[in-house]
Amino acid sequence: MRAGKFYLFVTFVVLLVIAIEGELVVEILSHTAELLLEALEMLLDTVFEAVLGLTPRGAQVLTAWLAVGALVWLGSVAAGKIARGWEERIRRIEDYWYETVDQAKAWYLRNRLKIILIGSVIGLLALLLLF
Repeated sequence: MRAGKFYLFVTFVVLLVIAIEGELVVEILSHTAELLLEALEMLLDTVFEAVLGLTPRGAQVLTAWLAVGALVWLGSVAAGKIARGWEERIRRIEDYWYETVDQAKAWYLRNRLKIILIGSVIGLLALLLLF
Protein backbone atom coordinates (compact mmCIF):
# COMPACT_ATOMS: atom_id res chain seq x y z
CA MET A 1 0.00 0.00 0.00
CA ARG A 2 1.07 3.55 -0.61
CA ALA A 3 1.65 5.78 2.41
CA GLY A 4 -1.45 7.92 1.74
CA LYS A 5 -3.75 4.90 1.56
CA PHE A 6 -2.15 3.45 4.69
CA TYR A 7 -2.75 6.63 6.70
CA LEU A 8 -6.31 6.79 5.39
CA PHE A 9 -6.85 3.17 6.46
CA VAL A 10 -5.37 3.79 9.93
CA THR A 11 -7.53 6.92 10.33
CA PHE A 12 -10.61 4.94 9.31
CA VAL A 13 -9.81 2.17 11.80
CA VAL A 14 -9.19 4.67 14.62
CA LEU A 15 -12.47 6.47 13.89
CA LEU A 16 -14.29 3.14 13.75
CA VAL A 17 -12.86 2.09 17.13
CA ILE A 18 -13.81 5.45 18.63
CA ALA A 19 -17.32 5.17 17.19
CA ILE A 20 -17.79 1.65 18.53
CA GLU A 21 -15.93 1.88 21.82
CA GLY A 22 -15.48 5.62 22.31
CA GLU A 23 -15.95 5.42 26.06
CA LEU A 24 -13.20 2.81 26.36
CA VAL A 25 -10.80 4.93 24.29
CA VAL A 26 -11.49 7.97 26.46
CA GLU A 27 -10.89 5.89 29.60
CA ILE A 28 -7.59 4.58 28.27
CA LEU A 29 -6.43 8.06 27.24
CA SER A 30 -7.41 9.60 30.58
CA HIS A 31 -5.64 6.87 32.57
CA THR A 32 -2.55 7.20 30.39
CA ALA A 33 -2.47 10.98 30.89
CA GLU A 34 -2.96 10.51 34.64
CA LEU A 35 -0.09 8.01 34.83
CA LEU A 36 2.21 10.29 32.84
CA LEU A 37 1.42 13.28 35.07
CA GLU A 38 1.92 11.19 38.20
CA ALA A 39 5.26 9.90 36.91
CA LEU A 40 6.37 13.45 36.09
CA GLU A 41 5.32 14.60 39.54
CA MET A 42 7.28 11.80 41.24
CA LEU A 43 10.32 12.54 39.08
CA LEU A 44 10.22 16.26 39.95
CA ASP A 45 9.76 15.46 43.65
CA THR A 46 12.80 13.18 43.59
CA VAL A 47 14.92 15.71 41.69
CA PHE A 48 13.99 18.52 44.09
CA GLU A 49 14.78 16.34 47.09
CA ALA A 50 18.14 15.24 45.68
CA VAL A 51 19.35 18.44 44.02
CA LEU A 52 17.91 21.13 46.28
CA GLY A 53 18.00 19.09 49.48
CA LEU A 54 14.33 19.69 50.24
CA THR A 55 12.20 17.57 52.52
CA PRO A 56 9.62 15.35 50.81
CA ARG A 57 6.88 17.79 51.84
CA GLY A 58 8.85 20.80 50.54
CA ALA A 59 9.48 19.03 47.23
CA GLN A 60 5.74 18.30 46.90
CA VAL A 61 4.86 21.92 47.62
CA LEU A 62 7.40 23.18 45.07
CA THR A 63 6.10 20.72 42.49
CA ALA A 64 2.51 21.81 43.16
CA TRP A 65 3.38 25.50 42.76
CA LEU A 66 5.31 24.78 39.57
CA ALA A 67 2.25 22.93 38.25
CA VAL A 68 0.03 25.91 39.10
CA GLY A 69 2.48 28.24 37.36
CA ALA A 70 2.57 25.96 34.31
CA LEU A 71 -1.25 25.87 34.19
CA VAL A 72 -1.47 29.66 34.48
CA TRP A 73 1.11 30.06 31.71
CA LEU A 74 -0.68 27.54 29.45
CA GLY A 75 -3.98 29.26 30.18
CA SER A 76 -2.58 32.64 29.24
CA VAL A 77 -1.10 31.24 26.03
CA ALA A 78 -4.42 29.59 25.15
CA ALA A 79 -6.35 32.78 25.99
CA GLY A 80 -3.97 34.78 23.79
CA LYS A 81 -4.50 32.41 20.87
CA ILE A 82 -8.27 32.53 21.34
CA ALA A 83 -8.17 36.34 21.55
CA ARG A 84 -6.10 36.58 18.38
CA GLY A 85 -8.57 34.30 16.61
CA TRP A 86 -11.50 36.44 17.72
CA GLU A 87 -9.61 39.59 16.79
CA GLU A 88 -9.14 38.27 13.26
CA ARG A 89 -12.82 37.33 13.00
CA ILE A 90 -13.89 40.76 14.25
CA ARG A 91 -11.53 42.45 11.80
CA ARG A 92 -13.06 40.47 8.92
CA ILE A 93 -16.58 41.39 10.06
CA GLU A 94 -15.55 45.01 10.36
CA ASP A 95 -14.02 44.97 6.87
CA TYR A 96 -17.20 43.39 5.49
CA TRP A 97 -19.30 46.06 7.24
CA TYR A 98 -17.24 48.93 5.82
CA GLU A 99 -17.36 47.35 2.36
CA THR A 100 -21.15 47.05 2.60
CA VAL A 101 -21.49 50.65 3.77
CA ASP A 102 -19.29 51.82 0.90
CA GLN A 103 -21.45 49.86 -1.57
CA ALA A 104 -24.61 51.39 -0.07
CA LYS A 105 -23.12 54.89 -0.34
CA ALA A 106 -22.13 54.27 -3.95
CA TRP A 107 -25.63 52.95 -4.73
CA TYR A 108 -27.20 56.01 -3.11
CA LEU A 109 -24.94 58.38 -5.06
CA ARG A 110 -25.84 56.64 -8.33
CA ASN A 111 -29.58 56.65 -7.58
CA ARG A 112 -30.17 59.75 -5.48
CA LEU A 113 -32.11 61.61 -8.17
CA LYS A 114 -34.43 58.62 -8.62
CA ILE A 115 -34.87 58.37 -4.84
CA ILE A 116 -35.71 62.09 -4.58
CA LEU A 117 -38.14 61.84 -7.49
CA ILE A 118 -39.90 58.76 -6.10
CA GLY A 119 -40.08 60.33 -2.63
CA SER A 120 -41.52 63.53 -4.07
CA VAL A 121 -44.16 61.64 -6.05
CA ILE A 122 -45.17 59.61 -3.01
CA GLY A 123 -45.32 62.78 -0.90
CA LEU A 124 -47.49 64.58 -3.47
CA LEU A 125 -49.81 61.58 -3.80
CA ALA A 126 -50.13 61.41 -0.02
CA LEU A 127 -50.99 65.13 0.11
CA LEU A 128 -53.56 64.75 -2.67
CA LEU A 129 -55.19 61.77 -0.98
CA LEU A 130 -55.30 63.46 2.42
CA PHE A 131 -56.88 66.71 1.24
